[in-house]
Amino acid sequence: MKPQNRENILRQLDGLHTIETAAEALGRGRQSTLNLLSKLKKEGHVTLWAGGGRKKRIYKITMTKQRPRFPGMWDIINKYSPNFQPRPWYDHQVHGLYGPEEALIDALQTQSFRIILASMRLFNHLTDWPKLYRLAKEKECWQKVGALYDVARLFLRVRRMPEQYRQQKRWLRRLFLIRDYETKEKDFYPIEQFWNVPIPFRRGDFDKVLT
Repeated sequence: MKPQNRENILRQLDGLHTIETAAEALGRGRQSTLNLLSKLKKEGHVTLWAGGGRKKRIYKITMTKQRPRFPGMWDIINKYSPNFQPRPWYDHQVHGLYGPEEALIDALQTQSFRIILASMRLFNHLTDWPKLYRLAKEKECWQKVGALYDVARLFLRVRRMPEQYRQQKRWLRRLFLIRDYETKEKDFYPIEQFWNVPIPFRRGDFDKVLT
């Protein structure tokens, strides 16, 4: 591909595209566009931004070469929650070691109903409770982690939390998983009382995660 042609194509496609929108923008057929994106991907101009499997793939295309993309929060949550996958609304990129522990903490920071609900699957894939505890304490959200864990184990298979992290004390500061959402299900009141964290979910919400 000639440099001038490549530059023009990248200028036209700069942004997020599916195969269909890229083909429409270039006035090409689908297979021709697939071949082109494959070449541009090898050159570092194209990365998979979201989707895959049964989900429509969305590609990030830039004029400058992109740094290698490591799995971020969306990737890890959707990997372990195949039946209930939140759609990414921003590009969450990380560099270096990043696993279920980091993804769980980042999910809590979003205060998004769907992301937090899907993130409960991560409790069965944690391998480093000391790291999770340290990260949560840094973000002042260990109460939220504990409350979410206790809800998750009512419905899902989870790895057992070591007893030293279930601090038997009175939590004076009230924290919300999602701001201003109070507990509605009576089964969740003991969890709220223990951690001083209201639980915004209904029992029916877990049908989405389990099916």
